[in-house]
Amino acid sequence: MMDMKLNAERIRALREQRAWSQEHLATVAGLSTRTLQRIEAGSAATQETCLALAAALNVTVDDLTGASAVDGSRDRHSTGALATRLPTWVVMAMLFVLLVVWFGYTIGKDAALRDNRAEAVCEQDATDCR
Repeated sequence: MMDMKLNAERIRALREQRAWSQEHLATVAGLSTRTLQRIEAGSAATQETCLALAAALNVTVDDLTGASAVDGSRDRHSTGALATRLPTWVVMAMLFVLLVVWFGYTIGKDAALRDNRAEAVCEQDATDCR
């Protein structure tokens, strides 16, 4: 298996953005703290370790190997996070619209049934329907 060189600064920045300690990230990724310390110090990592870190940080392995912005500005990771949240808002909006439609249908149905009952009463005795 071939070792991969990761961007140590990128990993550190992603970890710090989450306010995670090295121990916490190592635990979430299923790695030893010492392994994470070595990676953040610039050592290469196995492909399995890269995949574990990427999964724990919710990024791709390419995000960990490439040199991208680490200053907290909007980079590929933060833009990707926004894109993954957008469908949640769309789903919530659709659920809201469905809820409004359902309530409108229910209210309209009840009104129609009330009108139908009133018409039936009027057909039986027209004196009450003036």
